[in-house]
Amino acid sequence: MKTFLKKIAPFVLFILILEIAVPILADPYNVFHWRRIRDNGVEPNSNYIKMQYILHNPDKFDSFLFGSSRTGFIDVEKIPEGKWYNMSYSEGLPKEHLENLEELIENGIIPKNVMVGVDNISCFVEPSIHEKQFYRIPYPRENKLAFYANYLSIRGVLSSLEVTLDHEIEDPDYVDRYYRSGSSRRDPSLGGNWEGDTPYWGTYYHYYIDDALGSIRRISELCEKYDINFILFTNPIYSSTYAQSKYFGYATFLKLLGEQQKTGYYNFSGINAVTEDRNNYYESSHYTEDVGDMIIDRIFNNVTDAELESQGFGFFVTEDNLEEFEAALDNH
Repeated sequence: MKTFLKKIAPFVLFILILEIAVPILADPYNVFHWRRIRDNGVEPNSNYIKMQYILHNPDKFDSFLFGSSRTGFIDVEKIPEGKWYNMSYSEGLPKEHLENLEELIENGIIPKNVMVGVDNISCFVEPSIHEKQFYRIPYPRENKLAFYANYLSIRGVLSSLEVTLDHEIEDPDYVDRYYRSGSSRRDPSLGGNWEGDTPYWGTYYHYYIDDALGSIRRISELCEKYDINFILFTNPIYSSTYAQSKYFGYATFLKLLGEQQKTGYYNFSGINAVTEDRNNYYESSHYTEDVGDMIIDRIFNNVTDAELESQGFGFFVTEDNLEEFEAALDNH
């Protein structure tokens, strides 16, 4: 028996090494190559990569934009105040933004500015589902070994193999921009994935408004505690997606946000001239960089448009003007 075990030991060891080496070398989600990411055609775990990047470059930026992939199309290099980095990641949620900000602060990184973009994803997605999605697993604040174990699996490589093998790089500036600002970009000439005016809607969406509001409130309190300038805004959801979201309670979220957020927030949600124009969207989920520029202009350059604000776009919401805000949302 001992002789048999000695004979198969090298083979077993080889298999174990292979089981670890293949996921690390292939690394479709760029977890093990966060210092030098590659465009694999598979969406990387941007939550992890961006946190690692900032934690290892604590003096490179002094301001951060948190949000889902929608806020990724805001070019933070155009923001006139501060050295900004776009921390957006796929389906980013307030709870995850809170935990990441806490991690930064605990590591001595106290930003001058924190801006958070929220939308229907923020209040309709339960954070725990991200634990099982390779490209959305949150940054591990405690059990890093368990985090890496998720990616030391052939299953993760195989699940992305078809995409990886067929991928052709379309954006040569992707890697450079990832480290330079974190902002996203698409080639408008490639068009969007439009299927009529079907709203972008996940089958797993449910009511998590209370949890979202709680996390946003804690972010605001954390910023106040450390004298961080906190800016909150809502993403301009495409009109059909907004209409679907409103039916399930998104308008309630916007109202409660105004009652809770004492310093106010900028609203870009609603059905208005911007959100009804397909040219402003890649599909019924993500708005273009041009709309991102409009958000920057409104918040940082005080560029206003009376007609759009009368429809809720760019409206600065406070607890004192909620009735006027609700009227604006219903004005189009």
